[in-house]
Amino acid sequence: MEHEHTTRSATKGRWQLLGLALVFFGPLLAAYFLYFSDSLDRDSVNYGELLSPPVSLDAKLHFDTGLRGRWTLWVMPGQRCDKACTDALVTISQVRLATGREIDRIERALLVSGDDALVANSDAHPGLHVFARNGHLGNAVATALDPLTMGHIYIMDPLGNVMMRYPFAPERKPMLGDLKKLLKFSRIG
Repeated sequence: MEHEHTTRSATKGRWQLLGLALVFFGPLLAAYFLYFSDSLDRDSVNYGELLSPPVSLDAKLHFDTGLRGRWTLWVMPGQRCDKACTDALVTISQVRLATGREIDRIERALLVSGDDALVANSDAHPGLHVFARNGHLGNAVATALDPLTMGHIYIMDPLGNVMMRYPFAPERKPMLGDLKKLLKFSRIG
């Protein structure tokens, strides 16, 4: 009888020791697993290219453009707004609409050559801010954004920092995912 009691006590002691080990080492093992897990990497990687350092518009210039305090999707074609450019405008409109209730936090802008037909026909894209390179404001924007490669779509934060770049024909869903993350974690705009 005494032998059975000792065996039971030893078994109970082992379970207690195992329980204590799990309490102390369990969180460490979980953290290790999560750190090296591929599932976290997919959620934390962005689709667009982060610009490091971001290109900043002068604060006064940013205010004058009417984009201050808003996230802005910029379409910056080469010399003319051709079919690829108009497709990019459709894409940013669709991405903006897909943000749902966050839509009011986002603006769209286009920087084009002054003789581009789209400048005169901005009714084709209601709410689009169009800046002609040869205009006073457009020239200032073009000068400020000169380090950027034309023929891309850019995201500018509400403080005037151009911080992400996309190809002219981006995949909408991953771009929307990036934008939703920015809006979710942003305390501005």
